[in-house]
Amino acid sequence: MVDIWSTREHAVNALDTELQTEASIVYEAFSLLDEVLAMFHTSVETSKLSRVFGLILLKGRNLAHAIFSLGLEGLAQEAGALLRPMLECIELLKYLRDDPQRVDEVLEGRLPLAGEIGKRTHGSFKRLRKYLNEHASHLSFTPESMLHLIDFKSGN
Repeated sequence: MVDIWSTREHAVNALDTELQTEASIVYEAFSLLDEVLAMFHTSVETSKLSRVFGLILLKGRNLAHAIFSLGLEGLAQEAGALLRPMLECIELLKYLRDDPQRVDEVLEGRLPLAGEIGKRTHGSFKRLRKYLNEHASHLSFTPESMLHLIDFKSGN
């Protein structure tokens, strides 16, 4: 039987040893995000804005978790397809923070496209979104999309 978990096992071992400092930063970030989510969940004032913020944060957290997990599997390039909607979560939070009345656009399904939200919030992810669109979010045969699949030592 093929061992599909060996890469993850090596990665987890690295997180416990030589990457312990980096791992603690990642785990602390998830912990802080969980604390913020708990605050939204237990907030006395459960406005539609706080509910939407909480849902966007939770979606972003799940995407970040999936990206981290795929990285541990050695599938970070494939995780790029998940990075794009995670960036959209970040920009949507900023979009709503800039004008809380926009929450109705979310609830009524009238949100502008992600690129337009990025423009309105002066987002800094345009180039990254473009890169992900070209090399990660869709099947592509560009070198950036395929290099991780080639073993240059053996040519396989």
